[in-house]
Amino acid sequence: MPTPLDGLLANLVNRRHGHTAVGRTAGSIWLFPGAAPGHSLSARHLGARLRPWGVPARIGRNTAMMELATQLPAAVLSQLLGLHLGTATIWCHDAGNARPEYAAEVGRRQQP
Repeated sequence: MPTPLDGLLANLVNRRHGHTAVGRTAGSIWLFPGAAPGHSLSARHLGARLRPWGVPARIGRNTAMMELATQLPAAVLSQLLGLHLGTATIWCHDAGNARPEYAAEVGRRQQP
């Protein structure tokens, strides 16, 4: 991460807590731990936290999704983000990444 974002993220990791947790949740793998142990903060709660700071969460999410959809095939995007394959296909199509030949391309690759 570039400076000063690296310091801000390190500070967040050291001070994070779930939205219903009392105290720190140091054992969590999530940057924004949620109410249920082992789960992240929901999109709705994250949006509510960002809104007072003037950060439009949905716009950022959609931008990140579009960027990923331009680079990854729908099947990979689906598995990576836990999306339904149909939803991932729509994102890839909207991003201009219609690569139905991807599986065949991978199958033809030479193994080193």
